[in-house]
Amino acid sequence: MKKIKINDITIRDIFQTIDPGFINQKLLGRIIDHISKVKFDSIEVFGGSAFEKMLSNYNFTNPFEIVETIKNKNPMLNLVALIGARNLVSIEVYPATVIKKFIKNCIKAGINRFKVFDALNDFDNFRLITEAISENGSTCQGTIIFDDLQPPDYYIDASAKLKSLGCESICIKDVESTLLPHRSQLLFRGLNSALDIKFYLSTYNLRGLQVSNYYNACMEGCEGVDLSFIPSSYNDLSPSVFPLILSLKDTGSTVETDYLKVLELFEWFKKNIYPMIKNEMLLAGFIFSNKNRNLLPKWLLTSINSQLSEIGESNRIDIVLEEVFRIKNEIGNPSLSTPVGQIIGSQAILNTIISDYRWEITNDEIKKLVNGYYGRLPRNIDEKVASKIIDKTASADDGVDQEEAMAAFEPKKYPPEDDKTFTQCAEEIKSLSSREEDVLSYMFFPDKTYAKLEAKKHPGKQDLKNGIQLSETGELRFPDFFQQEQQASIGDIDLNKIRQITELVDTSNIDEIKLEIDGVKISINKKAQSFGKDVKNSNLHDIPDAAKIDLSGGTGTASSQSTADEKNIVFIKSPIVGTFYRSSAPGAPPFVEIGTKVKKGQAVCIIEAMKLMNKINSDYDGTVLEILAVNEDAVEYDQALLKIKI
Repeated sequence: MKKIKINDITIRDIFQTIDPGFINQKLLGRIIDHISKVKFDSIEVFGGSAFEKMLSNYNFTNPFEIVETIKNKNPMLNLVALIGARNLVSIEVYPATVIKKFIKNCIKAGINRFKVFDALNDFDNFRLITEAISENGSTCQGTIIFDDLQPPDYYIDASAKLKSLGCESICIKDVESTLLPHRSQLLFRGLNSALDIKFYLSTYNLRGLQVSNYYNACMEGCEGVDLSFIPSSYNDLSPSVFPLILSLKDTGSTVETDYLKVLELFEWFKKNIYPMIKNEMLLAGFIFSNKNRNLLPKWLLTSINSQLSEIGESNRIDIVLEEVFRIKNEIGNPSLSTPVGQIIGSQAILNTIISDYRWEITNDEIKKLVNGYYGRLPRNIDEKVASKIIDKTASADDGVDQEEAMAAFEPKKYPPEDDKTFTQCAEEIKSLSSREEDVLSYMFFPDKTYAKLEAKKHPGKQDLKNGIQLSETGELRFPDFFQQEQQASIGDIDLNKIRQITELVDTSNIDEIKLEIDGVKISINKKAQSFGKDVKNSNLHDIPDAAKIDLSGGTGTASSQSTADEKNIVFIKSPIVGTFYRSSAPGAPPFVEIGTKVKKGQAVCIIEAMKLMNKINSDYDGTVLEILAVNEDAVEYDQALLKIKI
């Protein structure tokens, strides 16, 4: 009897679905104990946004440590990591040296197999990662993101390409729930007839079709499937493993599990894990439809809802979801896998909630995506949209030929083959850690990693931003309010900041500005008004006069004003709302002290605003009498920072 293999993705789903602060070593140990009893073929521990969510858990230093904990608990477990071909676990693209270090540290921690995907199905992107996996003696399962618009031969050709690159098996992954049972049957029948390699299927139960898809695929030679004990939709009553076991009865195939142990695991999860699952969304009207339209992956749906909740716009989620698929169609219909899902989701909020008109504001990542940085898009881009965001000089009326534009733009297919970025990151955290896994985590998600390392390095010192504290005994603690889900880097943008800057541009003579907000580079462009005026903005806040703020980045000169009652005294004031820093970097000496003699044009402090580090210079020669702001404190526009006698 054929045994259908199950890759259990429960642990990955737990970190993506519940508040990270709930998961400590004791709870994780109990989860592993219960999962181990079922004896699944493999356990998928991180992938997609789970790596960052693991960093949001302050009971562990980094995700590699979580993998080590799981492996040490049960060395016999076959652990799997789901990773992007070039972006690994974040939104950036990495060189071969970083990819090799990442793979090496994953294997060292306990990963046995890698499921590798590319959001654009650009299979040239697999070369570096498959080489790194092979060199380190591990195995790679090449993953093809299912695209309902592709013909059957596409999957055969793609599978052959991945096999030639060294993949030992192939997984078809249905990210947007467009795979229907009859298509599953035909797809796997054709694949198994054409190629001598093992095929797997990964899909979700957002429409209640997961088991039907799995059944038809298994009847046509599918070797294994992904299953989870965490509901993949808010209407799930129980895990799909139960109806799958029943559907395979009397077919000559079965799943290699102990039914009673599966039932025991489900009952334990229902009692101990399900109460922690966030059920803030119930979008049945969006999910249930007689049309087979694309659906957002649950993690992306939750991420968008969280961002809208933060700015009080949750009631407009339907507009944003429609915009996600509108953008998706306009830019070549890429899948909503990471990192493309985050990029399009962020742009959809900019287009509908923040801007007065579509494409008024564009983030740097959407430009990178359209211009080939992440790989070749599956289809042509809408000409009107391309004229706004393709890196090619063209007016709104010219139209842009996609092939010509892509030829004119030199895609940064692979970053330089050197260790510069890794070395730079290692230097930045050398006082906190020299471990490669910490440097990698810092490279992927610097803010979260730095906060954790700082808390661990200085027992008893509290991180004012996150409220994290490490006791003198080395136990990490976090406050009750530290239960908010941390979003992916593209979702960390403060949307209210963008609203303010947008109004500033609209009321000034600036045609376009480019700036970085919370780590994400964006462009705000008045010229986009000629296209997409169908979306209105609302509830903009009052902001200072545009003429008083320097948004160009780099250095800025603060306004200096003498007082009427103190002769030869001036105050250096903040030109923008931001965070006051006395030095250029943590541990570096302050720019000035009380009594320091300064020259005109000399930097005296830094105001960090939206991730731009603006050096504030003195307009006068003089002596510092007082420092009026506290290091790392928030400061207001026009707030006095330093008192100087000239």
